Amino acid sequence: MKAKTGKTIQRIRIIAQIIFTFLFFYLLLHSGSARTETFTYTDTFFYFDPLLLILNFLATGKVLAIFLLSLIPLFLTLIFGRFFCGWVCPFGAINQFFSWLFRKSKKEKKGVDKRLLKLKYLVLVVVLVSAIMGTHLGGWLDPFSLLTRSAAVAVNPSVNHLVHQTVKAGAKDTGIVAKGLKPVYKFARKNVLTQKQRVYTQSVLIGLLLVLLLVMNLYKRRFFCNYLCPLGALYGLVARFGLFNLKTNTSCTSCNVCAKNCTYNGSPYQDYMKAECMTCFNCTTDCPTDAVDVGFDFPKTPDLAPIDLGRRKLIGSAVSGLVVAALPRAYIHSRSKIHRFERPPGSVKETEFLAKCVRCGQCMQVCPTNFIQPALFEAGLEGIWTPILNPQAGYCEYECNKCTQVCPTRAIERLTLEQKKQFKIGIAVVDRNRCYTFADGYNCAVCEEHCPVPEKAIRFREVDTWNFEGKLVKVKQIYVVPDLCIGCGICENVCPRIDEPGILNTAEEEQREAEY
Repeated sequence: MKAKTGKTIQRIRIIAQIIFTFLFFYLLLHSGSARTETFTYTDTFFYFDPLLLILNFLATGKVLAIFLLSLIPLFLTLIFGRFFCGWVCPFGAINQFFSWLFRKSKKEKKGVDKRLLKLKYLVLVVVLVSAIMGTHLGGWLDPFSLLTRSAAVAVNPSVNHLVHQTVKAGAKDTGIVAKGLKPVYKFARKNVLTQKQRVYTQSVLIGLLLVLLLVMNLYKRRFFCNYLCPLGALYGLVARFGLFNLKTNTSCTSCNVCAKNCTYNGSPYQDYMKAECMTCFNCTTDCPTDAVDVGFDFPKTPDLAPIDLGRRKLIGSAVSGLVVAALPRAYIHSRSKIHRFERPPGSVKETEFLAKCVRCGQCMQVCPTNFIQPALFEAGLEGIWTPILNPQAGYCEYECNKCTQVCPTRAIERLTLEQKKQFKIGIAVVDRNRCYTFADGYNCAVCEEHCPVPEKAIRFREVDTWNFEGKLVKVKQIYVVPDLCIGCGICENVCPRIDEPGILNTAEEEQREAEY
């Protein structure tokens, strides 16, 4: 192939990566903006992820019909190789950008590392075996889940804060800077920025993991894509039977320049691996003699070299998958009926929820009050980074059903606004040792005033009691009407006590959609 032709294809590939990455982030950020009311395309990328199709089927025995769209890129991989990794995947594009940024680093080790290349296939075996046992681990390393979670929980809040602070500083200027910033900020507030500054309990940990994965490109280019990505491993397994092929012609001088910018440190001259090639066309551009040819051939024998895992490693990975699936079940949360966490409205029963949830964080991104937070150990080991509700951070807005509209796997079922208003997340319980109307003997109506239920789930009962000064007074003590309370958490969120709230949101009487 002529270098000029290769350069043209390379430019088209870069443009495609930019478009898909921009589209991914725009849909994600737009979903949390003030103006967004519908979420028709927010979860589009997930439906083209065949790994999630397989894992959800193995873990739950069923799959959403829309996930069959993921068979399209899988079929195209049989023709064009791992084009999805090189042309479409947003996280792949980001890793490629950082690999390019670090391209002159002396720390990067050159050459194909076949032992490391096998690692992602072992990861794939672990997540597949775990899914068969009913434990969904794919969301931790699936590129769409990982990038969405990292962007929603760590990147977006940081960028949101920086933009607000920059605009505030610029607004003090009366010159051309302020005039230029105001329309940009106005557009951003409507389309990209969140309504309020988000704060997440796991933002530092999730953000550091993202930074670590990006920094690893210093060591090996596209480190995550080549050595850790289970979706890339799945595409690699299919690509080895594909038609796309690179080979050198008689013009080759064995200079090995084609390996200079290869995404997996290989080359068509030597160490060519169909399962690892991401069809970036860098080699066709770099070759000084136009010796790299692109073809579509029916493979006589599949390229087994990089995927020959060995019996011991394969068995070890399978056993690891069984252990990883079994360990969370041995944790006390899996046996105990007692739990203090709440799930978002529309959540299916817990066992099915854990099997469906891909830890993508989209529900956290769209929640306007910051109520939905990523769990650490509150929901057990199996529930790490799944969504839970934190009344100290926010509350469930009565006129909002956004979180029920964006879950790609329906771990949170679709609910209309009217259905969501009647959905019981939990129930509020008055702490008589802390509530001002009980513990201190004076009137407080903050929780009752904020209760969004039209009939008021929080009411008063007038009694004679001793106040904190030792005087007998009439006080309107609050009480909760269980049949009306939906567990929105606003009462706990607005309670004026600064040590511990006088009313607590609990999971008692929680409704799970699949159980009704």
